[in-house]
Amino acid sequence: SFATNGSLDLGLTFSAADINAAIDSLAAAGRTNLAEGITLASVELASNDRNDADVPDYMVVITDGAPNEPGGVTNAKALAAAAADAARAAGTKIYVVGVGTDTDTADYLRNEIANHTGQYYDIADYTGLEAVLADIASCD
Repeated sequence: SFATNGSLDLGLTFSAADINAAIDSLAAAGRTNLAEGITLASVELASNDRNDADVPDYMVVITDGAPNEPGGVTNAKALAAAAADAARAAGTKIYVVGVGTDTDTADYLRNEIANHTGQYYDIADYTGLEAVLADIASCD
């Protein structure tokens, strides 16, 4: 999760109960340190030792705001874009869900964070999240 700071709330696991508990404990609050969230996810994905070069890692970024930490919007956006570029360079496919985002934020997330525009989803509020995640899960 990420707000003013990022944190790894749960490492990679096969436990559905642990995953659901971690998701249920999330709350939207604070600022948006997207760079730290992407970096923490990238480190966790890199720690996975499945050694399967044929199957990429996937990251789903869910955010209700534009990056504004650390150091203000301009710095935060640059750091988040650099973190996304590094994740993609490592072979990670990034999907982004913008929740209630304005047009400028949606454009930034679509063009700078998601792998390509087809991997960006815009929803009005969190009630649409389950359907979007099911759609992402069914992608090739």
